Amino acid sequence: MSFTREKEDDYAPITWIGQVPIYVTTMLVILHGLAMIATAVAMAVSGAPAAVQSALLQPFIFSNAAVLQDFQVWQVVTYAFVNEPSLWFAVEMWMLYMFGREVEKFLGRRAFLWLYLALVLAAPIALTALGVAKVPAFLVGSSAVHFAIFIAFVILYPGAEFFFGLQAKWVGIIFLAVYSLQYLAHQAWIPLGVLWLDCACAAMMLRFSGVTNAAFETWLPARPEPRPRPTAKPAARAVESAPEPADVHESIDPLLEKISRSGIGSLTKQERQQLEKARAALLERERHPH
Repeated sequence: MSFTREKEDDYAPITWIGQVPIYVTTMLVILHGLAMIATAVAMAVSGAPAAVQSALLQPFIFSNAAVLQDFQVWQVVTYAFVNEPSLWFAVEMWMLYMFGREVEKFLGRRAFLWLYLALVLAAPIALTALGVAKVPAFLVGSSAVHFAIFIAFVILYPGAEFFFGLQAKWVGIIFLAVYSLQYLAHQAWIPLGVLWLDCACAAMMLRFSGVTNAAFETWLPARPEPRPRPTAKPAARAVESAPEPADVHESIDPLLEKISRSGIGSLTKQERQQLEKARAALLERERHPH
């Protein structure tokens, strides 16, 4: 099952403002920014020190009791747009803009929208199921959703280098471990479960979107090759070694040149598949050098 589109424009920006490309990710950052301003105004009008204490914002914060008993089903979406103004929110929007764009360029616009919608809905659906078991739960803010977008980037580009030369996969593991320990220390079981659920949902949606196994296999240690069994005539070679495949670098040089000129979003679906196959071949060659 795949959510990707065949059309070339699915990987292109929605529009341009001068020299600035406008992606779906850009629109989401703007929407969250406007919602944050509205949240701040609602908090000021109601005199509440926190969004969860504001009477004006209560109808938009997810509560499994409100969904089940009062049928306020819109809360399964609106909770993600109730964010208090803070420095961390600014960092969160920066991370969404930087990493969300790359995920959108890789998957295409339609698949990225499916991914984002799945991340927004995953936690409320699970918490609503808890409400059936009479376990109360509340949810506000989009931090878990956008952290899962970052994890999606890490899965797609595990070897990308971040600060201090750390690879993306190690940064993702460190951040996930720190968040988990923070929630564990405060016995915040529901935020901890939501964090892991959204990260797992991101990985699952990447699979559904047609991402090959190579992106996931880079997280796993290489399997040791079994020792060859001795033959009756060790001096003789029963099977000639397979000819060396064509130089992988030569096959992807035109693609890399195209990316440097127009960005990864300019690649067609066939070119992306060719680039992914070449990447898998290079990884296999690194694991099993001759």
